[in-house]
Amino acid sequence: SPMETGGHSVSFISWSTAFKRDNDDYESSTFSQFRGYRADIARQLAANNPNFNGGIDPVTGYPTEYITYPGDTLPTLIGGYGATSQEVMIPAFLAAYGGKDPNNSKLTAFPAIPLPNWRITYDGLIKIPAIKKRFKTFSFGHAYRSTYSVGSYTTNLDYKDDNKDGFTDEMNMNNMSYHVQKQISQVSINEQFSPLFKLDMLWKNSLITKIEIKSSRMLSLSLSNNQLTETNTKDYVIGTGFRLKDVEFRFISGGRGKKMSSDLDLKLDLNIRNNKTIIRKVIEDVEQITMGQQIISIKFSADYVLNQRLNIKAFYDKVITNPFISTTFPGSITNAGFSLRFTLAG
Repeated sequence: SPMETGGHSVSFISWSTAFKRDNDDYESSTFSQFRGYRADIARQLAANNPNFNGGIDPVTGYPTEYITYPGDTLPTLIGGYGATSQEVMIPAFLAAYGGKDPNNSKLTAFPAIPLPNWRITYDGLIKIPAIKKRFKTFSFGHAYRSTYSVGSYTTNLDYKDDNKDGFTDEMNMNNMSYHVQKQISQVSINEQFSPLFKLDMLWKNSLITKIEIKSSRMLSLSLSNNQLTETNTKDYVIGTGFRLKDVEFRFISGGRGKKMSSDLDLKLDLNIRNNKTIIRKVIEDVEQITMGQQIISIKFSADYVLNQRLNIKAFYDKVITNPFISTTFPGSITNAGFSLRFTLAG
């Protein structure tokens, strides 16, 4: 039998669910929709499958087939489109996190049409007189990138399409669903706002100011344990810099005082990063945070060029870590000092 393996990746749009917040117990409304969409997807799959000969289970809401064996008084479930079927899980996942109606979604794990991502930079506001009076440059930035990926797939040797119509009547007894043509272990959505918002300003007095907000989300759906791992990261950056012209220093060389004049570059950056990893179990309907912390970083530096070859730098760095889970302790690291850099000219 021929064996096919590979992967699949395509640009995607999951913008509409990117800004939905979890509640205080880390429960997600989008994840709840995903769990509910499975039944909608399953019913569509059953309606499209000419081999399906069953109905909707009144308890689970999923399409099922039953058979009554000779001598039995009760019918036996032989399968259908169950809640953990790969054919059900992946389209429901794409519909929920893509913000789509499950009844109008593509019933496939391999979307063929890439959706547009974008990057925008705008500096036209510098033409406004009030801004032009105070700034040399003034620009906004925004970028969005989202990718849907099938980590790997392998041909399912148990899949048989005797009628050559794209459907099988063979059942996978592990999940009581039809065999799939290609077995997939994991699918993921990687979404990045890099940046969500960025403002760069250069003032008339040479002061540099930067404000930036970045956000990313990684969603990994495992089909082996029916578990969704969601990692969210948010960055807030404020940076400023200023160059003091012709700063004079006096030092003693050869027993005599000597004066030196050069520019002094000052930089200050504040970065606040929040990252959380949450496990969402599809069958058990359990959602819990497993990892996460807030990292506050403060960096200050002062650069002074003594001459073309010698540079002196004073710096102060502090990193504060505040965990979101009780099993990890808070901490902080501080580095301060100065450095001398001597360049050997060739």
